[in-house]
Amino acid sequence: MLKVENLKKQYVSFEGGPGGGVLGVSFEIVQGELFTLLGPSGCGKTTTLRAVAGLEVPDTGRISLGGTVLFDGEAATNVPMYDRDIGMVFQSYAIWPHMSVFENAAYPLRVSRTRKLSAREIETKTMATLDMVGLSEFAKRPSTQLSGGQQQRLALARAFTREPSLLLLDEPLSNLDAQLREQMRIELKRLQRETGVTAIYVTHDQAEALAISDRIAVMNQGRIVQIGAPKEIYGRPSSEFVANFIGRTNLLKGTVVGDVAAEAVATVKTALGMLDGFFSAARRAGQAAALVVRPEHIAIISRGTAGDVEGPANRLSGRVTRETYLGEIVEYLVAVSGGEILVRTSSTSDISNGDSVSLIFPAERTIALLEA
Repeated sequence: MLKVENLKKQYVSFEGGPGGGVLGVSFEIVQGELFTLLGPSGCGKTTTLRAVAGLEVPDTGRISLGGTVLFDGEAATNVPMYDRDIGMVFQSYAIWPHMSVFENAAYPLRVSRTRKLSAREIETKTMATLDMVGLSEFAKRPSTQLSGGQQQRLALARAFTREPSLLLLDEPLSNLDAQLREQMRIELKRLQRETGVTAIYVTHDQAEALAISDRIAVMNQGRIVQIGAPKEIYGRPSSEFVANFIGRTNLLKGTVVGDVAAEAVATVKTALGMLDGFFSAARRAGQAAALVVRPEHIAIISRGTAGDVEGPANRLSGRVTRETYLGEIVEYLVAVSGGEILVRTSSTSDISNGDSVSLIFPAERTIALLEA
């Protein structure tokens, strides 16, 4: 559906040196997919999105949509933004304040360069879209009288009305409060699924990316460092950056004790002792390694209590130094010999600050990074 090849766009800093931008970004998106560009501020995700939209002219690279070349640096091809079959939703909504809800949603149809619709057709399509986002009863209302969540729905309606081949969403929920943002995530995913539109979503919110994406591209310093499904990105990070950026984690550095084949469990010598981890790639004895252990993958039990997990497991003893109640879960910081371990478990746990505990975590879920 969309193919981006070796996209480069380098900005210049105030000092005249290289600034931010993107440095050779490549990815492909299939029809009907919701693909997310995720990363910290300044990583290049919005620059990539704007280049696809035609709002930025890349230095080099190639962008094609449905077989049509939108940009080619070598061939000097650059299709104007208004001739690209793309809809866009901005962080600021960009709602026209002097127009009604209906007129905002109908605007793309009224100014379309490719389709000439009658007034009846425009009304039918616009009202159908407003009904889809739950705003049909507000059609005649001034857009300035909508709440933040309603304005976000209107921005989505305006993008959906023109029935684009590709929908671009630039951090569209960042201006909403936490509860409304969570509701809109569900709504946005529903709309994307119902319409079947292909979408690129830009965000720095890890939870948001994990919740709505079919696939995620994690970006850092102008490059894509890992692409995969949400479960893969979270469960099998490829680098320390991805492991630390996606959710909370324990990162334990050490060295490989013996030669290990790919897709196998092997022992790593760490400051906390000998720990077993899963290696997706082969490593030699003595090579550096870093183990990733997610806090929710660690079982915490009172010292001396019987407890176990299936298969090979790592076991540590320690003492709870901090207990943080977070509603449905409780977070413990446990001091162990050689360091500290973060644990998350159900809020029904009866373990308290100062308790002596045992930690048990499966070797299969203790992931050895490819980069360490």
